[in-house]
Amino acid sequence: MIEVIQYTPGMTIEPPCFIEGMPNDVYHSHPEGVSSSGLKLVERSPAHYRYQAARAPSRAMEIGTAIHTALLEPERFATDYVLLKDVKDRRASEYKAATKVHGTECVLVASEADQVAGMQEAVLSNPAMSERLNAEGWRELSLFVRDPETGVLIRVRYDLLTVSGIAVDLKSCQDVRPDEFSKSIFNYGYDLQAALYADAFEWATGAPLGAFEFAAVEKEMPHGHKLYLPDETMMQEGRRRYREALNLFAECEHSGDWPGITCDGPELISLPSWRVAQIENEIEQEIF
Repeated sequence: MIEVIQYTPGMTIEPPCFIEGMPNDVYHSHPEGVSSSGLKLVERSPAHYRYQAARAPSRAMEIGTAIHTALLEPERFATDYVLLKDVKDRRASEYKAATKVHGTECVLVASEADQVAGMQEAVLSNPAMSERLNAEGWRELSLFVRDPETGVLIRVRYDLLTVSGIAVDLKSCQDVRPDEFSKSIFNYGYDLQAALYADAFEWATGAPLGAFEFAAVEKEMPHGHKLYLPDETMMQEGRRRYREALNLFAECEHSGDWPGITCDGPELISLPSWRVAQIENEIEQEIF
């Protein structure tokens, strides 16, 4: 079993360390190190990471947090959230009055409450998913550890880390079917995240992570849901991506130079590679 320390305001971070109870905003605003989200920006360009603007949480982010809380910490969701099931609009006086007391992130109007409650009911009524999400372990567990190759401080935050060593990352999505969810993995860089989270655990503990799983849940009724285990190809690609971005991040930190995307004149551009492959296949079929 890993050693976990409890968060206290102003505490000194001495990596490697697993920290329970660190507020989400404190984790994301930590001045040192880089997270998987940061490395995805570095992939775009170091300048996109260096000059990213601080943004207030969007409504979509607040609903995402509510979904995570409802599915991973249902008891806390029941006590911390106010569900205004008779209020249809956030312009309503009842909503505004409730947010003054509880904050916007913990007050849901009818459509939002129905969505979160529907996802909660669908997922927790499924034995396999319910067993995984209710497993003994730590929710929203922060890990700070140094990359052994570059010395860069890495920050990861496990949605759920079970005592048996399984990391579960909850993902809301539009379509949970394998072919469609694999597109989300590619589009949003979930492969990079999975590999980094697995390797960071091993850097911190000296032992491999038991498994990394995605708990994918559709946002709309009937809230289809599946547990996915990344295959070796995905993990290898994720490691390639985070290592390349992490090495570049280390170089930029050392040099102080954070280059952006530059223009050296016109260059050819085509359709997306998947569409080019389709066209080539159609042409080949016409020929034969």
